[in-house]
Amino acid sequence: MYCEGISNGRNGLRGSVVAEKLLENGYKVLGLARNEASDAKLRGKGIEIVRGDLTDLESLKRGARETDATIHTAFGHDFANFDKMVAIENNAVAAFAEALAGTEKPLIATNGTAYLGDTKDEIADENYPAQPGIFGYGRYEAERLFLETAKRGVRSVMMRLPFYVYGRGGSVFIPALIDAAKHNSAAFYVEPGNQKVSAVHVDDAANAYLAVLENKNAGGVYQIAAETVTNKQIAESIGKLTNVRAEAISIDEAGEKFGALVSFLIINNQLSSEKARSELNWLPNAEYKILDDIENGSYQQLIVK
Repeated sequence: MYCEGISNGRNGLRGSVVAEKLLENGYKVLGLARNEASDAKLRGKGIEIVRGDLTDLESLKRGARETDATIHTAFGHDFANFDKMVAIENNAVAAFAEALAGTEKPLIATNGTAYLGDTKDEIADENYPAQPGIFGYGRYEAERLFLETAKRGVRSVMMRLPFYVYGRGGSVFIPALIDAAKHNSAAFYVEPGNQKVSAVHVDDAANAYLAVLENKNAGGVYQIAAETVTNKQIAESIGKLTNVRAEAISIDEAGEKFGALVSFLIINNQLSSEKARSELNWLPNAEYKILDDIENGSYQQLIVK
């Protein structure tokens, strides 16, 4: 099993937990490591190594060819250079497709849902239209190109994850919002605060990847979401964790404080996971829901006592 995107960092949490679940279920895992420090960490977890990174296309191809399935979870969350990150993603997918063409091996990749834009009161399923011109649309184009690999004899599956993949003290967004609350002595949310967003615990998300891998009929796109909360609720929970007040601010103020991250803080982005539940028999069962995990669970470790 080739699983890249594994690291101990905040942004490598998804790949690390997917690899952990694979090992627990008897799979051998081959991981992409950028340097000797990464080598040691991954080997310590029982993961074999391919040296390289997402720009090292030959390493990506070699790892894909040597294994029975490829799971691609990595994406560079450099929002200031988003187009560059998408280009790296497209090149990586093209490399995987070249290596796997005609094999019918699984290629399971990962995407977000920012390109769906503001879903308002709708709960978007896998057929909900992307919104051209909005932040993140490039990743929809990347997804479209990825799904074309099915025509080349690859069992391609795209996992769409919500804004908030939480748990184990990690996440793309939650630690950043906690850091901001500590820095600003307030947990800010963009007014009015009733924007609804989906969330899923990283362990539940990882179990969905395993379900896709083990279901030979799985294909296309699956959205993985367990619950819906508002941005105000998240800010209030972060406020309780950091012992600061939750406070509404304007979009302009949020842009100054959060930069490109503001694009994720001003919209509704609700996802349906009915397809995953019915076709994969996937059911989330995390011990903590997102608000409880922020207030009383794994994010306690981010607070200096």
